[in-house]
Amino acid sequence: MAFTAAQRRIIATLAIAGALAAAPAIASAPAQEPDISGVWNRYPPYPGTFSGQPDPAELQVVPPPLRAPYLAQWQAMEQRRAAADAAGKPLPTPSSQCLPEGVPGIMGAHYALQILQNPALRQVTVLAEFMSQVRRIYLDEALPPVEAINPGYFGRSVGRWEGGVLVVETAGVREDVRYEDIPHSPAMHVEERLHLRADGILADDVTITDPQYLTAPYRFTFLYKREPASYRIEEYVCDGDRTVVGTDGSLEMKTEPTP
Repeated sequence: MAFTAAQRRIIATLAIAGALAAAPAIASAPAQEPDISGVWNRYPPYPGTFSGQPDPAELQVVPPPLRAPYLAQWQAMEQRRAAADAAGKPLPTPSSQCLPEGVPGIMGAHYALQILQNPALRQVTVLAEFMSQVRRIYLDEALPPVEAINPGYFGRSVGRWEGGVLVVETAGVREDVRYEDIPHSPAMHVEERLHLRADGILADDVTITDPQYLTAPYRFTFLYKREPASYRIEEYVCDGDRTVVGTDGSLEMKTEPTP
């Protein structure tokens, strides 16, 4: 049976379409992890130490949903600190006594943070300029049961990429590590979701759960602005030799180092 030229073109088109339909699907390439490496400072920036200006709303501490009587105790401590600051006699903090800030405190970034993103090692490392602290986030690992974690200032952090979001889970933070004076139990669980906004700002959405101390998940967000590649963080060694706790419980500065 002879076909016209038009019929032959139709047959050829149908054959090609059939071949394409029968061909195995080509798996799409996984989404590339966004680059969050670099040096970051809190955004908006903290006001100068002696400026007397209040922190912008984005830097202020979100009140925690603590159970009674812990909420009243926390509020009383906040009032004590505010009064001591106003009197020029601040109360000591763990940081002023050269103790690590822990999780999530390290992410508060009163000084710069440097993030090292190493796909080959499957690890994200956070270096804090303040007291030269180091936090390690192990990617694509399961978070061990809290009973299997040796408690530490930074606990155990594991992470995974969900599209453009780095989801980090942390457990095993020591009970004496208190973010902004907020108490917690050994069962505290911290989840962070780090992602780049369209304007280039890095957001760290934090959710803390602790049924023993909190009536609901405690949520807040840290924001950071990336510094130029030429920015260098400095060595910050806290030797505990510059501040002392006075007889009235306030923090005092030494004028001479201890021999």
